[in-house]
Amino acid sequence: MAFESLSGIKINDFTANRAYIVADYFSFYSNTEDLQEIPKIYKWTDFTAITESKDAFILKVGENGSAEIFDISKDLIPDPAVQIRVRAIIEGVVAANPKIEYKYGRRILPPKTLCVGCEIPPEAYIATGAYKENEINNANVILKISGFDKLIWIFAPIAAFIAFVLQILYFGNISSNIIRFTVIAIFAGGSVGLTIYMFCIFGAKTLYGKILREDCALLEEITFVVCEDGFIASESEIYDFSDIVRWCDVAYFIETNQIFIIFHNNKAVFWLPKRLFPKEMHKELGDFIAAQLQK
Repeated sequence: MAFESLSGIKINDFTANRAYIVADYFSFYSNTEDLQEIPKIYKWTDFTAITESKDAFILKVGENGSAEIFDISKDLIPDPAVQIRVRAIIEGVVAANPKIEYKYGRRILPPKTLCVGCEIPPEAYIATGAYKENEINNANVILKISGFDKLIWIFAPIAAFIAFVLQILYFGNISSNIIRFTVIAIFAGGSVGLTIYMFCIFGAKTLYGKILREDCALLEEITFVVCEDGFIASESEIYDFSDIVRWCDVAYFIETNQIFIIFHNNKAVFWLPKRLFPKEMHKELGDFIAAQLQK
C-alpha cells in the first residue's frame, strides 16, 4: 500500500528535548547538549492502539499493565501538509496491521485504512479540487433531516394530541370548540415539527466548522477517482493513483443537487462534488456508481 511507504517525518519536541520519527518504523530519542541518545525503535506491529484526536496523535505500545504511550501534540507539527503525511503513514500502517485499534475524529475524506492497492484504469472518472463549505453544509442538511424525519412524524402528532387533550381538560365543552381545539392542536404539532427541523438545519450548518477544526485536509486540493474497482478521495500532494476503496466495502450512496455521498457502515466516507465534472456527465456518473453497487 502506497500510503504506508511514504517518506518518513521527523517531529521535534524541543520543550521535552525529544524527537520522533514516523516512517517504516517508529522511533524516538532525546537530545542533550553533549550527546545524542541512540534512538529507541519500535516495529509498527508492536503497537496496540493509535488515536488521532483534534490535538494530537496518541500511540500506544503494549497492553495496559506495561503500556508505553506517546502523545505527539499537533502543535509540534504546525504545517498541515506534514500533519496529513503523518496521518497517511499511520493509516497505511493500520491498514497493513488491522489488529491495531485505530480511532479518529470527524472526517470528509475516507480513512486510508479502507484502501487497498489498485492500478487505476485510464477510463476512470478523475477530478481534482477543494471542497466548498456550502456544498458540505447543504448535503449535511439533507442527511440530518432524513435522519430525523421519523422524529418529526412521531413527535408532531403526539404534540398535537397532547395539545388537544389539554384544551379539553382545561376548557371542556368540546362540542362547541372542536374546530378551535383542532386548529390549535395542529398548530402545536406543526410548531414541534418545525422546531425539530430547525434544530437539524442548525446542527448541519455547524458541522463544517467542527470538521475543519479536526481535519486540516478539508481545505487541501483533493484528487477524486471513481472506477470499476472502487473509489478514493485523497489529498493530491500524497496520492499516487495506486490505492482505492473497494465497492464491496460500500453500503449505499445518496445523490443531492451538488454532491454524491457514499456510505460505509452507515457513515459517509466519500463526498464527490458534481461541479468537478461537466453537467452532462452527472447522470452518467450517478448511473455508474449505482451499477457498481448492484454487482
